[in-house]
Parts: sequence; C-alpha cells; structure tokens
Amino acid sequence: MTNAPRMIHLNLDLSPELNQILEELSNKIGVSKSDVLRQAITLMQVMVKAKEETQKLEISEANQLIANEIVFSPDKKSEPHPLDTFIERLGAWEDERTAEEIVKEIYDSRTISRYDISL
Repeated sequence: MTNAPRMIHLNLDLSPELNQILEELSNKIGVSKSDVLRQAITLMQVMVKAKEETQKLEISEANQLIANEIVFSPDKKSEPHPLDTFIERLGAWEDERTAEEIVKEIYDSRTISRYDISL
C-alpha cells in the first residue's frame, strides 16, 4: 500500500481554442495537460497572494501577463502603517472619561471673545 496523496479526478469542458493552448503549453514545456493546469493553479495562487499583500502585478491585456514585481520574502517584514508607528512611538490617549465627557469639557471651556470685530 502506498502513502501517496489520493488524486481527485475532474472532468473539464474547454473550448477548442483553450484546448489548443493547453496542448501547445503541454508540448512546449514537456509535461502533461494535467501538469499544465496544476502549474496554472499554482500561478493563480501566487497572483492572489500578491494582490492580498498589495504587491505590484499588472495584466495589461487579456492575452498578455506582465509581472512587474512579485516579491515574497517571509523574512522581510512589511512596512508598518504610519498610524501604527505613531501610536507605538507616542502612545495612545488614555483617559477615564468617555468621549462625550471630553467633548462636553472642551465645549464648556470655550469662551466668547469680547472684542468687536467687523469685516
């Protein structure tokens, strides 16, 4: 008995044009059509991950894929958001009062100018 992962069998409907492309790719890189589709799924995973991590990826035309820059480095930490850096350096505002109490205090502390200003 083998411990190889069990493969799932799928039926796939393709247009004649897509089947031709699949056959050409299969011949060009020397693998089966199934392997071409597996590699295409892996490429799609990379594209989705790039989009999630806001990496640069552009599809300029339907028939042309141009990868400007896809970099995945698990060791490199992504740049923190400026707000996170601000809070980390200066700390968050701490107060026992509710927001409504703080706003009321601000309004109550305002004074009306006694200067007569004309425009």
